[in-house]
Amino acid sequence: MKRIFAWAGVFVIAALFVLLIVLAVSGAEAGAIVAALVCLVLFPAILYGCMLFYRMTGKRRENEKEDGE
Repeated sequence: MKRIFAWAGVFVIAALFVLLIVLAVSGAEAGAIVAALVCLVLFPAILYGCMLFYRMTGKRRENEKEDGE
């Protein structure tokens, strides 16, 4: 399951890069280019935050299971 999510993340980031290049070459508005750049930065940051949150809450659940047994 982790590999599927990893490949999906790689695909999204690659698609954002391609979108950014296409927007820049085609002469799109500055707002569209800035939006693509913001998404390119925020997407990995949000994914990292979600993984960190999951890791921290997952350890807490494991500790609760050990204490309850």
